[in-house]
Amino acid sequence: LVYLLPKTHRHEILIDHSVEGPHCGLVPVAAPSQSTTTSGLQWDLNKTPMSFGSLISTSNILRDEKVTVCSDVDLLWTSSIKNSAC
Repeated sequence: LVYLLPKTHRHEILIDHSVEGPHCGLVPVAAPSQSTTTSGLQWDLNKTPMSFGSLISTSNILRDEKVTVCSDVDLLWTSSIKNSAC
């Protein structure tokens, strides 16, 4: 599952743990982030810089029912989707 998170908003992502997770990630789009802050993840970010060749939050874990994200750049949000029996 992938969402584009524009830098112009503070994002609240509601998590349905029966369908998504446990893995998630955040990837800066087009430019490095100087400050990204999250809540609701196993390893929250606190005004953390992210860039390729340095830290990228691609291997985090969904912890809460709601995840918040605020960044100075556009981000891609990724979340694994659980397999369902057919």
